[in-house]
Amino acid sequence: MSDTVSAPVSGIASPAARRGGTLTMVGAGDVDSLDPALAYHTVTRGILRACTRQLVGYAASRDRGEAGRIVADLATEVPTVSNGRVSRNNTRYVFSLRKNVRWDTPSGVRRVTAADVVRGIKRLAHPQASSPGLAYYLSTIEGMAKFRDALANTPRQAVADRLEHTEISGIRALGSGEVVFTTRYPTSDFLNILALPFATPAPAEYLDLIPGGQAFAQVAASNGPYKLSQYLPGDRIVLERNQAWEPASDGLRAAYVDRIVIREGLSEREAHELVATGAADMLWDVQPLTEKLPELQGSNDPRFEVYPAGLLSPYLVINLRSPACDHATGKLRVRQALQYAVDKAAVSQVWGGPGLNDVADQILPPLCTAHRDVGPYRTEAGRGDPDLARKLLAEAGYPNGLTFRLVFRNHDIHPETAAAVRVALARAGIGVELIGVSINELFSLYLSRPAGEESWDLALTGWEPDWYGNNARTYLQPLFDSRGVAEDGDWGANYGRYRSERVNDLLTAALTSADEARAGAGFRQVEAEVLRDAAIVPILFAHQYWLHSERVRNWLPYPVLNGDLTNLWLDGE
Repeated sequence: MSDTVSAPVSGIASPAARRGGTLTMVGAGDVDSLDPALAYHTVTRGILRACTRQLVGYAASRDRGEAGRIVADLATEVPTVSNGRVSRNNTRYVFSLRKNVRWDTPSGVRRVTAADVVRGIKRLAHPQASSPGLAYYLSTIEGMAKFRDALANTPRQAVADRLEHTEISGIRALGSGEVVFTTRYPTSDFLNILALPFATPAPAEYLDLIPGGQAFAQVAASNGPYKLSQYLPGDRIVLERNQAWEPASDGLRAAYVDRIVIREGLSEREAHELVATGAADMLWDVQPLTEKLPELQGSNDPRFEVYPAGLLSPYLVINLRSPACDHATGKLRVRQALQYAVDKAAVSQVWGGPGLNDVADQILPPLCTAHRDVGPYRTEAGRGDPDLARKLLAEAGYPNGLTFRLVFRNHDIHPETAAAVRVALARAGIGVELIGVSINELFSLYLSRPAGEESWDLALTGWEPDWYGNNARTYLQPLFDSRGVAEDGDWGANYGRYRSERVNDLLTAALTSADEARAGAGFRQVEAEVLRDAAIVPILFAHQYWLHSERVRNWLPYPVLNGDLTNLWLDGE
């Protein structure tokens, strides 16, 4: 089989495309980490798309269906049962690597090998800094949990040796060009998990580094079309062409621009004005100013891009462990009252109106292939039903209402969102004490810490899927799975400490199905149970929207949520 790819599989090659130039992006913050083992933020994934490759991936496209289709990247083909690369019992996957994919490392250029693929997965379980995506691999790859446990409490000086020489039964490198994965059970979305940036191969130079450590930027290796040439935290990131990248090996990334510069540390207003005036090309980690949205929408400004992205955002977390008001949140009727009390239409207006979001009456959005329209608490136009909410509160033993503490981010549109929720709940006799905090405090002091459970009752946050298409797992497992979680243990993104053995059993059945349709039916059962328990209040499915300059062409929103930097070009320089 030839390793040459004649054109991007997305079909985006265009005679109008122009090569060259510098793409300048502007924003406020920094990346969470440039290390693929740790990087999770949306904007960071844009950089990783440019600098790293995985066994399989997604083509850039405006078509959501196309963007959710798994295609080969480092691998010569996508494993299937029909091509003999997936076993009949759907637990063994064989990948052959392209021969013309090479690393650019500080120590030189060399081929990406099967050992690099194995090493990349192993680093996710590093005892000094485990990956936020580790749960995906622990739950699917045979022997991954045993490997993680074997590394636990390993002295710092011994970690590199144990990482390199401790085997995982479910991952084997066969020579330099073939790698075999064995899963614990049939898994309909295993290839989606391998397409995540977490599954990026790792060169041997990474062994002596703690993932995400300060030294990583100095040894960061690239096997994609761009490489990191400068990183000044909080100030600037610069990507330049990777001369070791062979265009014929890559059907996903056209790499039209020569250089990508990201300027950080600007205010939202500064960043917006730079792009609006053409002094910069794209926003980086901020969205267009809320006050400018009506004008941008009303004029159909071609620089303003809006796309559904499957964001469950915002939603209302209900703290089931709160002791407030005689453990009110632990009572089903109270949680049902909250479903009817929230005025989702009012929140929609805060978030830019119906053109930029849809009212959410369920958890799985239309972009998810498992989605079917349901709405057990749906109200007319999403405005809620405060009379019914009051009735449910009375049935729960609160005829005179009650008061909750609501924690939220004190930035951007989030304070206005919290205020809209407070007004809506007041209609139903529910008082709200607002607690505004930074995003770091929201998670570190409230949502992710058992010690903070007694200081809040409700919280506003959002959730973004890790991939498109067959992605029901990415909503339901993180937010509602309590299998193996001790009461005082790590609940992850299950912020409300929701526990249901029925849901756990249904999740297990869905997650261990090799058939996507059967898995989808199982995930819908999970969703139905969670909604029946009123564990959270879905509010909106928010769209993503961006602003770029007039000279940006071929901006494609998927598979990277803030646009694929490797397939756009600049009209003029």
